[in-house]
Amino acid sequence: MRVWHITRTLYGGAGIYAQRLSEALQHAGVDSRVLSADSDGAHGTAQPRAVSRAAPRFVTRVVRSMSHRLTTAPYHSLMCAERYRGEQMPAKGDIIHLHSLTGWMGLRGLNALIPEGSPVFWTAHDLWPLSGGCILYAGCDSYRGDCGGCPILSSGVKGWAKTELRMKEKFIRDKMVRPVANSRWMASHIIESRVFRNSKQVPVIPPIIDPVYFSTEIEDIRAKLHIAPGKKVLALGARAVTDRYKGIPEFLAALASRSKLAEQFVVLLFGEGELELPTNLDVRALGRLNSAEEIAQVYYSSDVFVSPSVMETFGMALAEAQACGTPVAAFDVGGVRDAVSEECAKYLVASGDMEGLLEAVVKLTENKLPTGGHWRVNRDWAWENFEASVIAGRQKSVYSSL
Repeated sequence: MRVWHITRTLYGGAGIYAQRLSEALQHAGVDSRVLSADSDGAHGTAQPRAVSRAAPRFVTRVVRSMSHRLTTAPYHSLMCAERYRGEQMPAKGDIIHLHSLTGWMGLRGLNALIPEGSPVFWTAHDLWPLSGGCILYAGCDSYRGDCGGCPILSSGVKGWAKTELRMKEKFIRDKMVRPVANSRWMASHIIESRVFRNSKQVPVIPPIIDPVYFSTEIEDIRAKLHIAPGKKVLALGARAVTDRYKGIPEFLAALASRSKLAEQFVVLLFGEGELELPTNLDVRALGRLNSAEEIAQVYYSSDVFVSPSVMETFGMALAEAQACGTPVAAFDVGGVRDAVSEECAKYLVASGDMEGLLEAVVKLTENKLPTGGHWRVNRDWAWENFEASVIAGRQKSVYSSL
């Protein structure tokens, strides 16, 4: 049995999920590979190239241009027409496991990539596998019906989403695609969707936590960053700190507005991009961190990791922080509860309740160990739920259900 994990990129949540899952399956004795647009050929990955002629390339450029100009939120169309080939490609009988295709492949390329009769699984990391083109869930449930009157499409092209949904529904039906969810929240949306309406039970396979975060030898970098011993340290970060859905500027502004509270904290901020930072906050902008080791050091050196994100289908950073022993506070959105242990769940607050989130942070930093020092969470929970061999075993069972 050979498994092909197909994902647009190896970076970001879906790409990291696919690559870690493939490597875990390899260790479990499965011939597993990743097909990605930005593969470097390492760790069982392969990179296909576009082989289409001028007309399909032109169509793809037009469709992508329209999806940027005629929408108010991220959107990806199945009408992209390019096809892809490579030295290593799926063969008849291989299992195809789709992850994130947005910004890359359309229906023509996807159909050409999947051999006739191959079993197809699709892990939903966002709303796009269920929708008429939108990627981020913002409260619209039209994916349960026909995506008519899409709120993010310009007037005059709102029927585009309806057409996309019907194309996706046909693809899923023809290929007998089996859905997989990265959280219970995502599974509930899959079951409610039009395209997977015949799915009664959806397996939930959460992301794998890199073993680096479970290490007992993570370096505490407070001294390197010249943080005074009495300061409380918050970690805050995302792939891009400017991502409007992550809520980072709003959280920093809320903390800065409470001057007495602000002076108690040092904020370790990581991620691409630059923000205009409040002048009364001690924020150490660390920029993009290029390794799990660097990120683990930030988690481990912090008293609390905070997630003010307004939407997460899982919440990988929350799970990673707890694997390092760091308690977390977050908005209770999407699949976040699957990423948070029972002992930290009491520090989840309603989405948008910034004052409530600040209060949760204060309560967490006031917790003390009996021997002194700040409270740390039980790391065993993260190991039992997100360690590589555990997840590989669960995914193998899903494949075996065929």
